[in-house]
Amino acid sequence: TISSKFVPARRHAPVISPNICENFDLYGSIGSVVALVRIDRFYAINNTTDVQVSKETRGEHFANLDMLTTLLAPHGATGVKKPIIEVIGEESTVDEEEEEFDWMYEQALPDENIVTAGHKYGFGNNTTGVFTSLQSELKGVVDVDDPDNKSVSHRREERITQELSLFDEDHYLADYFDVDTAQQCVEFIPEFYSITSDEVELSYQEKEDMLKLPRKDHLLDKGTKSMVYLGLADILYAWCFNHRVTLGENCVESAWNIAKLSSTLSWLDSFTHLKDVAISSVRRSLAFPLVRNWQLSQEVLKDTAQILTLGRKKVLQCLLEIQRFFNLSEPRYLLNQLYITDYCVWVQKVKDNKLISLADSLKKLKVTKSDMCLDLEDLEAAAHLVLEEEEENVLSPEENINNVVTDLSGLTIIENGAALGENDNEEAVVEDAVITSTREGLSHLSDSDSSSSESDSEDDSDEESDSSDSSDDDSSDDDDSEREDSSSDSSELDSDDDTLSENDEE
Repeated sequence: TISSKFVPARRHAPVISPNICENFDLYGSIGSVVALVRIDRFYAINNTTDVQVSKETRGEHFANLDMLTTLLAPHGATGVKKPIIEVIGEESTVDEEEEEFDWMYEQALPDENIVTAGHKYGFGNNTTGVFTSLQSELKGVVDVDDPDNKSVSHRREERITQELSLFDEDHYLADYFDVDTAQQCVEFIPEFYSITSDEVELSYQEKEDMLKLPRKDHLLDKGTKSMVYLGLADILYAWCFNHRVTLGENCVESAWNIAKLSSTLSWLDSFTHLKDVAISSVRRSLAFPLVRNWQLSQEVLKDTAQILTLGRKKVLQCLLEIQRFFNLSEPRYLLNQLYITDYCVWVQKVKDNKLISLADSLKKLKVTKSDMCLDLEDLEAAAHLVLEEEEENVLSPEENINNVVTDLSGLTIIENGAALGENDNEEAVVEDAVITSTREGLSHLSDSDSSSSESDSEDDSDEESDSSDSSDDDSSDDDDSEREDSSSDSSELDSDDDTLSENDEE
């Protein structure tokens, strides 16, 4: 706009680089006022300009300059199709009504005219018929089947039934006793606890996203407005849970975490009571995500209240981040069209005191385990009893050894196909016999080895003596034989003499 209405006051502007000029003047008009605008710096590479313009009235304060969507609203209406949304001029005639909400009491929702419009959903319940033509996209976006033909109460009943049926007791108890799994998430302190509402600053990316938002106002009655506030708390709880479990660093599952934990986004549900929002959010946090811990769910409730306390600018930051998640997660971009984009536009005109009032009510709200209808207290008590019984049954080392000995005494030893030891005494005798025979065998082997080694040494050292001994033995054997022969000869002579003497006598 400035480049088309303003002309340079000087022919040549100082150039500090091929793409940047700075410190030159432009003459032009802003409305009916002719002005001299001082250009601090002009960036040719992306056609952006830094400009300083003096205020017409010095000291005048311009509020909400960071709410770019409101500032860029077009002049006059450009056409509307729904009476609930009106595109208006630069000066909005719609202001946040000073209506007080008692968040602790159930609010009444507007009646649905299903004859002419069908069952509605989306921001302010102003949309219908979306999923009739997008059946292929339905399962990837929401959990409810055929939402165009189901009322809000019907969708809520099915949602509660699903939450109760999909609750996994084993998973819950595993995270309940495994403290280390959830302790890191519980002890994590998000950065938004260390800032105030005045210290919240929108980033360049967030401002760019705001420029892409549609320029429109939402005309909501009191009942619908209460429903929108409660839906906002439901969505923010899902964002806070993802922020805490990822320790402030988003992951590829962030879009799934937010869409799944929010009943507004996953079941197109509408709430009439703040406690219903808290119960639904906590119960879903115990049924679906990876980490399911009661203390973690309670910390996320505190985080949600803190976000609301910081005001609309911080809430807008969260919503813009959710919008980016869904744009990168097919086909969840439909949730942006149904809810998030309208929330980003609407929240820019919300009074901070309304959000603070909702935060205060959420801080005072008490959600107990019995409210979950999951029998958490009985489940935990039963698990503790089982652990106590297991601890009582733990035996000392001496008792374990005695049990092992007792078990071994009942065994039957099989040797060469025969069963030995029919009773405890026989088995003990057999064991002693086996041990004794084994020891004797070992000692015998050692004795034989030693004797054989000694004999080998004696043979090697006394070969000559052995040979001489053998010769002596041979000579002695010869003498003995001679003696035997001589004795035999003498006996024969004696016998001959006797024979002769007998013959002479005859």
